[in-house]
Amino acid sequence: MPARTGTRQLILEAAVTCIERDGLERVTTRKIAQEAGTNIASINYYFRSKDELIAKVLEMTIRHMLEDVETAIEDTQQSFEATLHSVIFYLFDGSRRFPGISRAHLQQAISGNRNGSISARAMRRVFDRLAQRATSNFPRTDPALIRLRLSQVLASILFAMLTPDFFSIPRNFRPVNAKNADVLADSYTVLFLQGLNPAEAAGIPAAPRTGRSAE
Repeated sequence: MPARTGTRQLILEAAVTCIERDGLERVTTRKIAQEAGTNIASINYYFRSKDELIAKVLEMTIRHMLEDVETAIEDTQQSFEATLHSVIFYLFDGSRRFPGISRAHLQQAISGNRNGSISARAMRRVFDRLAQRATSNFPRTDPALIRLRLSQVLASILFAMLTPDFFSIPRNFRPVNAKNADVLADSYTVLFLQGLNPAEAAGIPAAPRTGRSAE
């Protein structure tokens, strides 16, 4: 049993590598088997089809994302501004480090109207949790306005993650390294706060910085 568990995980990790290297559309079970150092029969043993294997890969990676993001959201010692900044940075930096997996999740959630996909459900869950935090932190602001502004900001972020080169903008505003992702997180956080009641937003203390370094 331990050997089987190890092989299954090895196949999942090999699939992630193949998606990052070749793109989701060009991944084949043969490539995954070669990367994992196994054979197609072994893949079929643990996963009945390529589609099932890809679904498990997306489930595994989105679960890791949710764990990280929800830990940040639930840290009430941080201001909401700092929390939102951390989540946005995580999304941009993750899309930089794992563009293939990030794009696969976004395509599953957005393309083909797959609102019931695990990726779409995870993204809506993050949105709802952030909206709850924001509502509790800004009690004098209309909750409907909070959700609207947050949806506008997150929709813009997801579009930028899916098609980072769609608009012609300077390289220093693209998430090509951790420093730029941090700058973008600052920009989107300010954009959200400015969309709220100005009097409410004006009293928000600056988020503590954590000193990220560029890669």
